[in-house]
Order: sequence, then C-alpha cells, then structure tokens
Amino acid sequence: MINLYSDRLWIRDHVGMDLKAMHELLSSTKAMRYLPEIKTRSIDESRENLRVALNEAISPSRGKFFLAIIERETQTYVGEIGLAATETSEIGNIFNLGYFIKESFWGKGYVTEAAKVLIEYAFNQLNAHKIETGCLKENTASERVMIKLEMIREAELKEHVLFEGAYRDRVEYRLLKSEFKILKGSNHW
Repeated sequence: MINLYSDRLWIRDHVGMDLKAMHELLSSTKAMRYLPEIKTRSIDESRENLRVALNEAISPSRGKFFLAIIERETQTYVGEIGLAATETSEIGNIFNLGYFIKESFWGKGYVTEAAKVLIEYAFNQLNAHKIETGCLKENTASERVMIKLEMIREAELKEHVLFEGAYRDRVEYRLLKSEFKILKGSNHW
C-alpha cells in the first residue's frame, strides 16, 4: 500500500470508505469540467472508479497509481492524483500525471505539493524516466501547477481537443529524470 507524506498532505492508495467523498468530487460539474471522460453521473459509476483503483493497488503488475489526497491535520479527503504508465522499459518508464481536487481546496497549493511527492516517488521507486502531463490551454490553474513543478513545456497543440463543441488548444509538459535530479540538487524542491 502506498503511503506518501508532505507537510500538509497524506497521499495514499484508496480504501473502501473513500466512496462518498470520491463521488462528491467525481460528480461535481465544476471540479470535473475539464475531465468530462472521468466525471460520473451516479454513485454506481463512482463505485466502479473506486473498484478499479482498489484493484490496481493490489495488482502484481501495477501500471496505474490512482491515489487519494488527504489533508493530514483534518483527515479530510481533498481529491485525486495519479500516474499511469504509458510506456514501460527496463531502462525507464514513462508516466502520465493527472490530478483534480474538490473546489473547496482550490488555490491552496495542495496539487503542487502532492505532485512533488508523487513525482519524487516515481523517479525513486517506479523506475520513471519521464513524467508527462498536459491540459487545455484555457485551463490556466492546471497549467500553473505544471509551471510551479518546473516541468518543461514541450508543445502547444493547436485546435487539438474537441471540448464543449469546439476544438481547443492543448499544452503538454514533461520532466525527465535527469531534469528532476538537477531540480533536487538546486534545492528548488
């Protein structure tokens, strides 16, 4: 079971009791606006998402790490963060980073804090070679997290994603293990 800690947060594998809080987030129109493919419409859909996360946590060939973000002081569920292996190799794996949290926790730096812990875990424990992520260009809050993590902007894909009836621009970011080592060495992290 994964248990990671930062000053304010506990990042952990899911437990069955996460369902209610997880459903509140996954069914939120505002919080899930930029992730319509993950948004749920019923408690049963949220239960299925939780079942997948629980099964991944015990999989011997685990390639997906869907984790809960918990506020340490209050033990309150904040949201979700995760990694999914998009390519695996003996010389290093490539992971896609994703995150979304409850609206009441927006603007507190929690996603950046959780992502730093998870990225460090990926490079040190999961043989990560590269972490990549991206968002619609208009999703400035998500892109701001990538910038705060000092990830490198690799691309701006013009009119790349069909979203709310129009093609929208998408930005892509990365962090290589070699770049991460430089950041750690410079005490930016």
